[in-house]
Amino acid sequence: MREQERKMMIRETFNTVASGYDNRALRFFMSSAEHLASCLGLKGNESVLDVATGTGYAALQIAQDIAQGHVTGIDFSIGMLEQARAKAQAADIHNARFLEMDMQALTFPQHYFDVATCAFGIFFVEDMESQLKHIADKVKPGGKVAICGFYDDAFLPMADLFFNCIQRYGVEKPPLSWKRIATEDKATTLYRQAGFKDIRVECKDLGYYLKDANEWWDVIWYAGFRGLVNQLDAQAMDRFKKEHLAEIQALANPQGIWLDVKVLYGIGITP
Repeated sequence: MREQERKMMIRETFNTVASGYDNRALRFFMSSAEHLASCLGLKGNESVLDVATGTGYAALQIAQDIAQGHVTGIDFSIGMLEQARAKAQAADIHNARFLEMDMQALTFPQHYFDVATCAFGIFFVEDMESQLKHIADKVKPGGKVAICGFYDDAFLPMADLFFNCIQRYGVEKPPLSWKRIATEDKATTLYRQAGFKDIRVECKDLGYYLKDANEWWDVIWYAGFRGLVNQLDAQAMDRFKKEHLAEIQALANPQGIWLDVKVLYGIGITP
């Protein structure tokens, strides 16, 4: 698939899922944003760039931590940005703005921000090293750049059951781009190759219990899995949903169904 076609597909997927991206079943996004903000050690007056901001989880969390500062969140999905702006207004947060922009073509001046973050976004770009350098170019020397993504075994065993089942319906399993930086060694290597100093990488367990298999379907329907499910026609989707959710429900215990979500955080200092 050509790069432009791939980018359009990603944009369309996120426009489609935007209205449900803040679903309770996907609350790991909120927890991860809270931890990302706490990792930064902000003073309260910084100018922060949040790349691939989505519905603004990280941007809005950081904005609340820097009363004298300002956050700029960028994304190329209009649907996600609409949700972020609505959340900012509802929470009465005025020191965050959200702009439509491709993270591969950031138009800000060099060394414009004190800090930059990118949550669950950098792995969508084929050349992650160049992307990380591009983000770092917008940050002042000695500033922090933080990224986060899923750890290698996140969503298991449910993700394996999902892929095994949907492949029986003729949908090919795609390469999992987030796996490219899904361990401490891989994330550290990426930062080192991009020229960062004082690199720190840590893994945080953010898992929780889903009440039933239907909440796992919410994770599928309102996140990256949606693009695969949408390849099925209505009848096949109905059959797939029933078959797959029966497999997931079999994992339940008295507390519910454990959603294993580990998130890897990397922070480096720009040269």
